[in-house]
Amino acid sequence: MAKVFFKTDNVTHEVEDGTPLMDFCEELDVSLSFGCTEGTCGVCEVTVIKGRENLSRITEEEKDYLLEEDLEDGMRLGCQVKIRKGDITLKWKKVKG
Repeated sequence: MAKVFFKTDNVTHEVEDGTPLMDFCEELDVSLSFGCTEGTCGVCEVTVIKGRENLSRITEEEKDYLLEEDLEDGMRLGCQVKIRKGDITLKWKKVKG
């Protein structure tokens, strides 16, 4: 089991290894939003604070959408991320409204 801490909303959730992030976020009380779910709109941009090594590899969609320096700083597209194992801490900008 992996453990994801959503720092933005102060919520922790345990999930089976290999689960896509998008598959369980809508069931939780977190403010992370998803748009196109295909890696082209950027609505689900997250920053990995801890546990980059515990996530799936960066996808071609992420390489196409995000800047190289964003990727180096830990930014990912939530719709593309799978939780592989261990502990992960994520944050994002809250959408007002």
